[in-house]
Amino acid sequence: MKFVLNLIFVINILLSVNLFAEETIKQEAPVITGKGTPLTEEELKIGRYGEVDKVPEDFEFNQAEVKLWLTDHLVNIKKPTSLYYEFVKSGTLEEGFTDSVYLKILELNEDGTKNAALDFFTAERKQAVTPDNVTNIVGNPVLGIFMQGDVYEMGRLTEGHWRYFHKQLKVALREDAVIEPTTFSFNGKEYKGEKVFFSPYLEDPHRRDFEKYADKYYEFIFSDDIPGSLYQIKTVIPGKDEKPEEPLVLETLTLMDVK
Repeated sequence: MKFVLNLIFVINILLSVNLFAEETIKQEAPVITGKGTPLTEEELKIGRYGEVDKVPEDFEFNQAEVKLWLTDHLVNIKKPTSLYYEFVKSGTLEEGFTDSVYLKILELNEDGTKNAALDFFTAERKQAVTPDNVTNIVGNPVLGIFMQGDVYEMGRLTEGHWRYFHKQLKVALREDAVIEPTTFSFNGKEYKGEKVFFSPYLEDPHRRDFEKYADKYYEFIFSDDIPGSLYQIKTVIPGKDEKPEEPLVLETLTLMDVK
């Protein structure tokens, strides 16, 4: 049951490059999540099971895909637990902000899945979270909601279409992601973990249409030794021209406390 649920989650995110038709960058930008506007039914398909109904028998997920979407991130949570993350956006492109992400594991089900509540941002920035995102889950739902918002944000910045960036992320995670050991400090203690790194638009054939943002890269840090497994997500759009040493956009979501 756990594998099936995660497999449903991963198919739309990672596998089907043909799930969406080939699209040019210059299309009408969709409504951005986190701005207080509810998602449409179509938009809610990101990270959910859509038009693909099975995985080819000979298909094998790579280590990065497994780490993000096919791992039981919540296996080390043995009782109702609250995880507090902090999100910080900074950079020279536009005004930044700091907000909170609160994941509460409410129930441990007999099949090993969990039921949870998730508040991703507050007030007018609050992201849409459906019951499917937090019911009978094994993966950390913070990952999916973060990446869902990320593709919409790329659509907003480039005046392009989120579906294009959605597809490029899947391809990059499949073909170019690198996993390496890392260490980090949490609550005054050093931990060992793994970092997943990829830069999806470096070789993008359409990068000239959004050159300002095409060097964006992603980092994810996981450790089996912390509740929920996810320690940090970082996305960086490096600086250009007048301020190459300062990022245009730096977004970091970091686990701050567990109770």
